Amino acid sequence: MLFGHLAVSALEHRYVKAAFVPVMAAAVFPDIVDKTTHYALGLTDSGRMWGHTLLAALITSGVVLVLWGKRAATSWALGYLSHLVCDINNVVPWLYPLVIYEFPVSEGFKATLWASLTDTPRMLLETGLSVWALVAHRAGLRALTLELSHIRKRAKSMEE
Repeated sequence: MLFGHLAVSALEHRYVKAAFVPVMAAAVFPDIVDKTTHYALGLTDSGRMWGHTLLAALITSGVVLVLWGKRAATSWALGYLSHLVCDINNVVPWLYPLVIYEFPVSEGFKATLWASLTDTPRMLLETGLSVWALVAHRAGLRALTLELSHIRKRAKSMEE
């Protein structure tokens, strides 16, 4: 689910020092591509297709490298690959189109969403990850607030 992917990427930002925007964008990119082509456009048989492949991770990381540089591309790749790893509870077409995958029959968006929301172990895991990410970033925000306070005090004392 979305919150779990974002929580994992937030933790990667905090502990691995991944660049925030690319790691967070990559956390949701595979689902944006595949869920849109499946549920909204009806172009694929599954909500996991092209966006959930290693080929897509490689191509998009290359694009990010060319446009924004090495750190952004590394952070993007980390967020993208962690998304794929977090999705291993179901079929993930890592090697598509080299390997053909059989997907379970899609029950539609509402039924799939409800099944995810009522999966208690999964929801507990995602909630735990989300709380951890919030707590981890709260400490960082507190430090940033203190630093800004010191900067303001120094600026004010220099004005006097």
